[in-house]
Amino acid sequence: MAAAVELGSGHLLARVIVRAAAAEKTLQAIATSLVETPGSGVLGVVDGETVAVGSADYVRSAIPTLASRVSALDLDAEGLRAYVGTSAGDVARIEFEDELRADLAGFFASLRALGIVDTQLLSGDKSENVAKVASAVGIAVFAGDLSPEDKVRRVRALEARGRRVLMVGDGTNDAPALSAATVGVALAGHGGGVVAEAADIVLLIDDPARVTEAVAIGRRSLRIARQSIGVGLGLSLFGMAIAASGHLTPIAGALAQEAIDVAVILNALRASFDEA
Repeated sequence: MAAAVELGSGHLLARVIVRAAAAEKTLQAIATSLVETPGSGVLGVVDGETVAVGSADYVRSAIPTLASRVSALDLDAEGLRAYVGTSAGDVARIEFEDELRADLAGFFASLRALGIVDTQLLSGDKSENVAKVASAVGIAVFAGDLSPEDKVRRVRALEARGRRVLMVGDGTNDAPALSAATVGVALAGHGGGVVAEAADIVLLIDDPARVTEAVAIGRRSLRIARQSIGVGLGLSLFGMAIAASGHLTPIAGALAQEAIDVAVILNALRASFDEA
């Protein structure tokens, strides 16, 4: 029932629940009347029963009659978990365990090579879990238990200090921060939705390594654009000076300008090449 509700969410953990239910062949009909509260949970109707999935506070608030039972499940709260409650009186918790990608060391090395040395981990996950992940990947600045608004405030605080912020996210909770950042990058291998609409760059595969590729391609494209502008203006001004001195006829000048335009266009086409 939790998977049926989460099927309509773009959150990473929602996709994990859906995959697990599909693997066990327990995925029921798609839920109706879905209402998602970013950073908290999702509410829907499955087979006539209201189902809430999310944080303990969210489930308690969505179905108040389950408050005491959900609190009992939350007494030994350790690690990452989601809570499930139904209007029929069922309660449960789903426990998650983080699994780090094997290529993360190379990803952060690539960021440093690009000159991106101040990396921060901002998450809605519990602070103790975020601390473990940050320690494992070598990130010194991190924060957990953040709402979408908290992430936006942190991004804007960095920008207020004159920093240019590259924000990478893959869930609905990240959408506001992606929109607020100087450059927002959405990992949208699952389709994206609102997170793709909020971002400046959309990567259609959930692979962080592609972020560094996107940065490198962007820098190279900008460098070629500036080069084309400089060369084009320079050659045009040079041609105008020759024409003003009487050494270039109007017809020859027009042909020269066309040649300059073609040369600039051909140079700009180099930006479409893949090599960085």
